[in-house]
Amino acid sequence: MTEPASPASTRIILVRHGQSVTNAGGRATDQVSNPLTELGRAQSRDFAERLDCKPTLFVTSSFLRAQQTSEPLRERFPDVPVEEWPIHEFSFLNSALHRGTSEADREPHVIAYWRREDPAYMDGPEAESFSLFLDRAREAIRRLASSNPGGCVVVFTHGFFMQAIRLVLLFPDATDAELMANFRRFHLLNLIQNIGSLEFEVRDGKIQLIKPLHQRDFTLQGATSHA
Repeated sequence: MTEPASPASTRIILVRHGQSVTNAGGRATDQVSNPLTELGRAQSRDFAERLDCKPTLFVTSSFLRAQQTSEPLRERFPDVPVEEWPIHEFSFLNSALHRGTSEADREPHVIAYWRREDPAYMDGPEAESFSLFLDRAREAIRRLASSNPGGCVVVFTHGFFMQAIRLVLLFPDATDAELMANFRRFHLLNLIQNIGSLEFEVRDGKIQLIKPLHQRDFTLQGATSHA
């Protein structure tokens, strides 16, 4: 991990949850209650031991795997306040139709969803549109950018949500349709593994990615980002 941010700035660390049951090829009842595997718990303990800052705030998703990932670090720093924000994973499929399925089972439906390239489309009453998902990412950015200066905020969240934050920051003027058309390609080029992290610095109300330093250049509608 990098050296702690200067006192004039706030250090923001976004952490993807450890390995979950469905990540390991298993089946879970639904997105919300998909728990960590034993490996995922070990990954979470390792992250907690390696963290090199004194957190001032923990933020976690409502989903079980993110909550479980936060537990070892919350035990290490029991006095740090904990907040639950709407930073849960993007649930774009109708969960009522996919309960108890594996990632492999859902793959054809996942492909069909992304091929639509319709950010307003909702797959069912329990699904979320891509535009609503991006709205959650933008609101999280706003809240993080207003964090108290000098802090170290650790955010336990999910892979797609972390990618949405990156894309919104890289291409603030892009439309939802443009971001959706490029989202999976960006995700695969800049894959975030279980317990992988992104680090940001907030200074003067502006948030900037500082880790990883070698994110791949990515072209969106003719514009190239250089993170």
